[in-house]
Amino acid sequence: MVSRPNVDAHDLTKENFSYLYNHDPVKIDYQIAKQDSLYKLILTFHLVKVLPSDKLDGFELYEQKKINSGQETLIQPIAVKVDSGFIKNVIELDFSASDENNYLVVKFSFLEKPYLYGIPINESLGFPLSNIIYGGDNEAMFYNGYKKSDSVWFEDIDDNTEGEQFYAYLYKEDFPAAIPPMVVDGVASGEMLQIKKRIAFRRGMMLNEADYLYFVQNDTVSDKGVSILSHKEYYPRNKKTGELIEALMYICTGDEYEELNNADDQKLAFNNFWLSHIDDKKLASETIKKYFRAVKFANALFTDYKNGWKTDRGMIYIAFGPPEVVTKKEEIEIWEYKTYDGDIKFTFAKTRNLFVQYHYSLIREKSLNKAWFTAVQKWRTGDL
Repeated sequence: MVSRPNVDAHDLTKENFSYLYNHDPVKIDYQIAKQDSLYKLILTFHLVKVLPSDKLDGFELYEQKKINSGQETLIQPIAVKVDSGFIKNVIELDFSASDENNYLVVKFSFLEKPYLYGIPINESLGFPLSNIIYGGDNEAMFYNGYKKSDSVWFEDIDDNTEGEQFYAYLYKEDFPAAIPPMVVDGVASGEMLQIKKRIAFRRGMMLNEADYLYFVQNDTVSDKGVSILSHKEYYPRNKKTGELIEALMYICTGDEYEELNNADDQKLAFNNFWLSHIDDKKLASETIKKYFRAVKFANALFTDYKNGWKTDRGMIYIAFGPPEVVTKKEEIEIWEYKTYDGDIKFTFAKTRNLFVQYHYSLIREKSLNKAWFTAVQKWRTGDL
């Protein structure tokens, strides 16, 4: 490994990571697994090219002690595998990293723009990494983009495990949606989960259930594993009327939401909801399309152990749009909107659970009341 001087290291807390959530030509997914001192990292880049010849340049992987370290070390991979397509580009790396370092930093450029991407390891994780990687034949926008009837394979990154037994535990994805950002009381401290089914298999399995969370292990004594959320074939879109109504909860009153859910003709009730607030049918139609496009992107960007639109970040993304500035610190992520009725900030804290290393929970504040209702009113009137 090659040590680099302090001046060349990057303090990730000073970077703007808004490209992760806006309409930037680069989107990044990753999987990472660890066996003893060996890591396997699979990076998937979704690229919007101007010319067919456009490609990633200057790819390098570093390790550093903290998110804001002054020194970094260039990683020399043991093995590298590259699969370059027109949109989807995959880089798979096997390497070792020091137990004293807690962040990996990916550096590259695309269309002459430099990018940084941080990946937590070791002490920056909620729990130790699993030694399992997985994949399938679908072209998902994100790793939790698998759908019912997809076949998914699983591997222990230890090469000597052919025919190894795996175990899947299925949980129904009926997790509650986020509550508004100014509601500081009544936030659930946790979600009770019940295992609906257990499956033992070797190498691979078909996802026979939609809207289920699969937690897969190869050691049931350990708490380590990987999670896959299965979806209907049209995900990340919400398509059925009941699903459309459910995602309206962020811009409905309680009475309106109850009326929509209890309506004999939900499709008619759905249309009447919009037309009761927006007289112009064309504007109403355009607003509906924009709203559910935001829901679709929230699903694509923020799905983890539950659907992306239900997460705290998904809720804020739907209501306010992509953040203009995103700052990442060790335990929080801060979103800023500088042109939305004055500066608005939302702070999300890392929260650990069994299924993902961490998800982000909004730190709710009563002072966000005005900004929230302003955003909701814009959606309800089509004044976007």
